[in-house]
Amino acid sequence: MKSWILVLFTVGAVTIIDAEKKKAAADNKVILLYHKRACLEREGLSEDAFPSDDVHELFSAVFQLESEVVPYETKCFLRCWLKRIQVMSDHLTMLNRRMNPDSTCERAARAASRGDECEFAFLYQKCDHLLDVNEFDY
Repeated sequence: MKSWILVLFTVGAVTIIDAEKKKAAADNKVILLYHKRACLEREGLSEDAFPSDDVHELFSAVFQLESEVVPYETKCFLRCWLKRIQVMSDHLTMLNRRMNPDSTCERAARAASRGDECEFAFLYQKCDHLLDVNEFDY
């Protein structure tokens, strides 16, 4: 009898934990959509520019491309995104408090971007393979 009580307790605990994870995932999705819409608005882009709600999927696809192929608006959207999740600051710098920026990538992106924040955001993110925008608490 005691073993059944333990089994039921364990199942109940797992169910509660699973429900909490689903709630957190749903909350994150709402926050991601909020950031997406804010960045689309800031950059003057329509919802049609990025039709998928999965921004991470978009970023993953974009980073497979060479810089010359990626539309400038997409790079500016990325800049807005990185600023909204407090990874990038003004003046072509990455914020240390959210992550450990790769100083080599930061210097290379700063030099190659020629002072353009959109280019800097893209070049830095493409260089720093350790930075995964999926990992951040939004």
